[in-house]
Amino acid sequence: MKVRAITKNKGKPVIGLSPNDSLDKAVTLMMENRIGSIVVTKAGKLIGILSERDVLRILHEKHAMWAPATIADAMTPDPIVCHPDNTLEEVMNLMVDNNVRHLPVVYGDKLEGMLSITDIVEELLKKAKFENKLLKNYIQNWPDVEAETG
Repeated sequence: MKVRAITKNKGKPVIGLSPNDSLDKAVTLMMENRIGSIVVTKAGKLIGILSERDVLRILHEKHAMWAPATIADAMTPDPIVCHPDNTLEEVMNLMVDNNVRHLPVVYGDKLEGMLSITDIVEELLKKAKFENKLLKNYIQNWPDVEAETG
């Protein structure tokens, strides 16, 4: 599958702002649209991207403005979690259905770890590379039918 097939079927327009728009406007758009980044354009051309990490970096640099806020003010309570025995497909569905990129892994009441979308992509890529290698090896060692019946 090519990237074009994915972007063509997404249905949502790409949200962008100009470099002179306020960070407040960007964060508001990100929250309203439940997205993690906004493209930055000037005269219709892409000149940058503003991601959640960029927002965190600037908040860190200007920390005095938000220092009184607590984690409780910002956190997502009762987050969606996965179980250590969930399959990758189940976890991917959870992430897509709930538009999240990180899932705590919980067994009973114990936190076992944290799973990110990057972890899943890396695992799927490893699996695809391994299967590709097996298939190539299988095809290269395919028996020559004509030589056997010859």
